[in-house]
Amino acid sequence: MGGVEMASKEISIRRVLDESRFSAYQYLVCSLCFLVTFLDGLDLTVVGVALPKIADFLHSEPSALGLALSAGQFGPLIGAVVLGMLADRWGRKWMLFVSSVIFGVFTLLTAFITSVEQLALYRFLAGIGLGGAVPNALTLGAEYAPSRARAGIVATMYAGMPAGAMVGGLISAYLIPHYGWQSLFFLGGCAPMLTSLMVALLLPESLQFLVGRNKGRDCVRVHKIISRIAPALANDSGVQFVSTVEKVPGVPVKRLFTEGRALTTVLLWTICTGALYLLWILNTWSPTLLRKSGATVQQYSLAYAYLCFGAAVSSIFVGRLMDRFNPFIVLRVGFILAFLSLTAFGIGASSGSFMVIAILSVICGICINGSQTGTLAIATVSYPSDIRGTGIGWAYAVAKIGAMLAPLVGGFLLSRNWSVSQLCSANALVGLFTAGVLVLLQRHVAVGVVKTKTAVVTPVELGTDPNI
Repeated sequence: MGGVEMASKEISIRRVLDESRFSAYQYLVCSLCFLVTFLDGLDLTVVGVALPKIADFLHSEPSALGLALSAGQFGPLIGAVVLGMLADRWGRKWMLFVSSVIFGVFTLLTAFITSVEQLALYRFLAGIGLGGAVPNALTLGAEYAPSRARAGIVATMYAGMPAGAMVGGLISAYLIPHYGWQSLFFLGGCAPMLTSLMVALLLPESLQFLVGRNKGRDCVRVHKIISRIAPALANDSGVQFVSTVEKVPGVPVKRLFTEGRALTTVLLWTICTGALYLLWILNTWSPTLLRKSGATVQQYSLAYAYLCFGAAVSSIFVGRLMDRFNPFIVLRVGFILAFLSLTAFGIGASSGSFMVIAILSVICGICINGSQTGTLAIATVSYPSDIRGTGIGWAYAVAKIGAMLAPLVGGFLLSRNWSVSQLCSANALVGLFTAGVLVLLQRHVAVGVVKTKTAVVTPVELGTDPNI
């Protein structure tokens, strides 16, 4: 490893990751984390596509099922907070394992429902697993990424959600006619349980977590993991691996609002909530809005697939841009483009031209999902390692408020007979608001001084400190 001096007896984990080539082992870690987010996206699509068939099976109105699924949104909120905090205490890997098992078991049980109440219960419990799986997957992947490419790697992992949604739509079109709606939940339940076995057998624990815990057998595990990343260092018995992040006593949630982080946390939560609101307005209501404008079933189904395609592409490239340029400027431009694209989508939906709708669908998917993904990439580098799981879990959970508001606001505006153009233009303003909050966050980070027990750090750009 060229950049690390072998004479040094103490080498930080962050330095090892930053100065080593990105290894095949790190690709494996990030690929497994990508698979977890992929299954999250698959689940969201499966539930939405199966809903009309479930309504027929239960002899219930779709609106009643919609309320049941909305109640299930509380599951991810609880899972993100609780399992995120437990991950900081007991480790990322095993909380990711537990999350995948919970998610898989209760998704599978959904295939056997006999009432709306069972549907609501199983979706709530599956949501707890989903809420813990995604933040822990992103956190673990981020901790194995070099600082120079962390935003891009996190964004690429999060691209699993739109990719899973796109694949879920295509699979559903085949499975439902041939094997019934239950087959979707057999697939959606067995896949996470299989993934949980892969997590248990193949995924390592966070190096920062192992070094911070500093137990005898953990030292052996650290050397074993590093032997897969930087063999020369692992074979040097005189080298001791350390963490530059001091584990400060106290409740992790409280620390999100101490040591100079209070305003950063509030602004970050606001940005994540606005971004997820925009995403769910698009994902929840785009088929309905297109149908309201006269699109056929085939047309709005294809348009939704194009949205997911644009979202998957943007998730990868937005992260790369954030690694290369000022991440705040990249995201600010992204949210302004989200405002413009959603406004244009509302106008174009009434044009009657499917080509126009298809192009605008891809553009909306790129701008809105790419911006939302970028907020999560910033969130992963906003907190030190010992509270990162808690920080990401809370950001992910609070952002769910946006996901819960979007169906309610969209439904209310449609009930008031708003046109497609009016509805899209009004909701697009959230993009401008979020861009404005990003300006405040950038100024706060640029001039703020974060005081810790051991050092004073003045970050010019969020995420530039290699020690976090």
